[in-house]
Amino acid sequence: MKTPLIKATFLILSLSFLMVSCSKREHFDLAPDFTLVLSSSSVDGVLLLSETLTFTVLTEEGVDYTADANFFVNGTQIAANTYSFSSEGSYEVYASYQGVVSNSLTFDVIDGNSRILTLSNTKVLRNQEVDFNVLDAEGNNYNSTATFYVNETAIAGSVFSAAQTGSFNVYAEYEVEGETFTSETKSFEIFIPKRKVVVEDYTGTWCGYCPAVTAAVDEVYTQTDKISVVAIHNNDDLALPIEGTIRTEFGVFGFPSGRINRTTSWGSTTNFPPSEVVSLAGEDVPVAISLSSSVNNGVLTVRVGMVSETNLQDRKLVLYLTEGNLLRDQTNYYDNDPSSPFYQMGNPIPNFEQKHVLRASLSDPFGDAIPSTNALTDYETTYTYTIPSGFVLGNLELVAMVVAMDNSAINSQHAAVNESAEYE
Repeated sequence: MKTPLIKATFLILSLSFLMVSCSKREHFDLAPDFTLVLSSSSVDGVLLLSETLTFTVLTEEGVDYTADANFFVNGTQIAANTYSFSSEGSYEVYASYQGVVSNSLTFDVIDGNSRILTLSNTKVLRNQEVDFNVLDAEGNNYNSTATFYVNETAIAGSVFSAAQTGSFNVYAEYEVEGETFTSETKSFEIFIPKRKVVVEDYTGTWCGYCPAVTAAVDEVYTQTDKISVVAIHNNDDLALPIEGTIRTEFGVFGFPSGRINRTTSWGSTTNFPPSEVVSLAGEDVPVAISLSSSVNNGVLTVRVGMVSETNLQDRKLVLYLTEGNLLRDQTNYYDNDPSSPFYQMGNPIPNFEQKHVLRASLSDPFGDAIPSTNALTDYETTYTYTIPSGFVLGNLELVAMVVAMDNSAINSQHAAVNESAEYE
């Protein structure tokens, strides 16, 4: 039995464009109002060594920017819109023009005798299907001669789903001209989404009791990382025009105030029990969220994915941009309280670190409607935003929430800008 060299799967991430808007009383600087769609001369993303590939970049309206765009293979810019791969492997290609980043295309490069095992997904929900295929470089399908083995057990056909969670391995045995080959083994995971609790801290540098929430959030982090935190500032230089609208919607009339999953009050004026947050963190929920982002010439492109065990119906997506490590003098009414972590730190505390500060809402602050999506079906959307020059890129984080029509958060995800967070 022979085992030829096999490489990874083909994936095209389609890019859809949504205008960055805040219909409730705020407008932010917008990125250029076009979307780049990258395509290639490859039919299926499987290439032979030394095969030349040609790329094309169009807007959704069909305007051709191929001659003006820059192209990148595995993050390295190439000289033109054609490329020949000299080594076997998996390669990611994208294009950019005027700060707008296209979708990515992934290609598998193999020699002429190899076949590849492809998986439609590597992380799926319970009972969500994974499709397996054995392909050659021309895209010919060898499933008719293949038997697929999941955890060493042969399955009927080429589609697998299961109600149990865990890690699974799959490989294929297939025939070419009467000879049997075995593919490489690949893995995939079946999981249940876990809740990341949304914690919103209504605060201000003028608020002497507000450091209590900071301390409570820090304590929550010692017990769980399954939280997404947003600090919404009032009446200081970090406040946004939409702050009053958000505060009114959620009935916040005093400071400090905390909200759990947007609509549930957290603690009281000076007491914010970490247990009220920790007890919810990691619960099973139906919806999982993924985040990925990139920045090119000051333009942030964010891709948000979601998948649910139940139909996504009457749901909204909130996408916030936050910034940390913002140093401000902080009024401190705990300066003479020996039981406080802020005892004798001064009033005000000089250069107090303001964390998780809401800097922009890339969606409507109460959520953009998510199209009705069937259970176990992936949905993805894209946002762009021009980052103001005063923001520090390395301190920026994205917070995404799927919320119900009553604005309660069902689940959330967060990731630093230029990083990714997969379904969890």
